[in-house]
Amino acid sequence: MRKGTSNLHEALQRLSRNQRRPIMNSLEIELAARAALGQRPTTVAHIGAVLGALGYRLDRSMDCKSLARYMQGPRTGQSYPVITTGIKEADTGRSFVHFESRRNDNFKKLQELRFNQELFAVVRGHILEI
Repeated sequence: MRKGTSNLHEALQRLSRNQRRPIMNSLEIELAARAALGQRPTTVAHIGAVLGALGYRLDRSMDCKSLARYMQGPRTGQSYPVITTGIKEADTGRSFVHFESRRNDNFKKLQELRFNQELFAVVRGHILEI
């Protein structure tokens, strides 16, 4: 069982009770699931600062709103509103995934941030993920 999933049900019940609402929307469910794992949302400015320290920047012109859906695991089939956006090298302006982009230690740190999904913000009812 994934770390924190045993607390997920309790967190969801507590959140519903505290808000006096019988049904939670998918954003609230996802935030409660991440909170059960010890993850908290940050701000877009903080995400920009973290990426800037690695030599990258957000390209918000590439924002794309959609639904992220779990394809496996205990939450299979559940979805939540997401905004994916572009990440570019600060000095060259190339996308971080461009074939000529750097593959140094900062790139590896960026990939860790992306794969861990711990760096996220809530923007206009969606989770902005890098």
